[in-house]
Amino acid sequence: MHQTKSRRDILKLIALSGLGLCIPSCKFSSEKKKIKQPKDTIAVLEKELVSNNVVYLQKETQDFIKYNQGFNLRTPKNPAYIALCKNTKGVSEAIKFAIKNKLKVAVKSGGHSFEGFSSIDNGLQINLSLLNNVSLQTNTNLIAEPACLLRDLYDYLLPKQRLLPAGSCGSVGLGGLTLGGGYGFFSRKYGLTCDHIVKVTFVDGKGNIHQTTQKDTLLWALKGGGNGNFGVVTKFEFITQKAPKTFTSYRFKAYKLDKNRTKILLRKYFELSKELPNTCFAAFVLNYKTLTLLITNYGEKNTSLEKMLTVFKKLTDKTRLGKPKKLAQALYPFYGIQYPIYFKNASAGYYQGYETIETSIDEVLELLLKKRGLIYQINTLGGNIANKNFEVKSCYPHRNQPFLSELQAYWKKDKNPLDVLERFAKIQEVFYKNGVDKQYRNYPNIDFKNWETAYFGKNYKVLKMLKQQYDPYNLFSNKQTIKA
Repeated sequence: MHQTKSRRDILKLIALSGLGLCIPSCKFSSEKKKIKQPKDTIAVLEKELVSNNVVYLQKETQDFIKYNQGFNLRTPKNPAYIALCKNTKGVSEAIKFAIKNKLKVAVKSGGHSFEGFSSIDNGLQINLSLLNNVSLQTNTNLIAEPACLLRDLYDYLLPKQRLLPAGSCGSVGLGGLTLGGGYGFFSRKYGLTCDHIVKVTFVDGKGNIHQTTQKDTLLWALKGGGNGNFGVVTKFEFITQKAPKTFTSYRFKAYKLDKNRTKILLRKYFELSKELPNTCFAAFVLNYKTLTLLITNYGEKNTSLEKMLTVFKKLTDKTRLGKPKKLAQALYPFYGIQYPIYFKNASAGYYQGYETIETSIDEVLELLLKKRGLIYQINTLGGNIANKNFEVKSCYPHRNQPFLSELQAYWKKDKNPLDVLERFAKIQEVFYKNGVDKQYRNYPNIDFKNWETAYFGKNYKVLKMLKQQYDPYNLFSNKQTIKA
């Protein structure tokens, strides 16, 4: 597929995905910035560009353009060099190369950062695309490299009746998703993706290689606070779960919504989805005046699920009750859009329930229902994400929050997004003024106030100390990187 689909088709696919947008790139944006490398630096670097462990790609070559492809056309970046690493030693060499030549660093595994944090202008992009191997070492333990894509992960594991709970977007890289937390259809029963880490191979901001253990503070930090902050994970060991045999999805549609009807649907969604068993997931997707409600289940039917299906069948205008499908077949439709587009997506807060947004929802709905262009989505968390044992072993801070929301905007190249982005910013401001101040690190927004505690909560202080320990040169540095 290329950029020939209508905007209506795009938004339909997004709404059906249930877990937000997936936008892997087919080609690099033609609108990349032109940034000149200082001549005196080039002379020094030329002598260091040959290695058996890493290839340094320079600008204006086909490989540079290929590996610098961006998923979000809104945030093109133009690094001075791309270090295409072949192994862990290559990552170590690349970091020492950056230190010597005073280059800031960004890390790219899948490249799905909403704000383009997986690349960097004028610096060095450590590209992990070649580190994409995956293998079961025992019946339960999985060795996986960070650039393994989720679709490839599922293709490998599911025929073996094993599952690593992760997201739904097929072309997301495992590394960034895991290090920020990682959630999806299976998290309410099994926990976050990061909760399944047993150990990692990690290269710090000095180029030193570490093998973590379960007792290491470093491993604690990497479970929710490690994506691009103070080093590079080059290999994970995960424990996997037994894969469910079938997966069922249910969809409801409501059209021509006004504020009052939307609030009724919202209240019922919060009330009933809280009662769902841990094998269920739900997403409330409001696209202008149309609601798509997705509910999925891979366990037995039960009274709570039946109650929610019955209530929303009466409250909405269209119902599609799916039948159980084999898991691999059922997941495929959620893999997402396969070409780059312009978009602005971000977390819109963690919620306890309707009470969290009660003081802000009227103003928010006025902005959402005013004009097309924005999608507001609320996903279920809870269940074993709130497991106390997982909480102790990771720095992911928002485990007691049963809902996570997203705000999304999409536009074509020839459309001016100013109005949409202004409403986007106003909605975020309304939430913030009304006390919604906890956000998901994997859904960043460059405009978040107090992003340090919004993403990392009380754990930010410890992460700052670890930043000083593992990245004393502040090599990993963007606008929302942990500060030493």
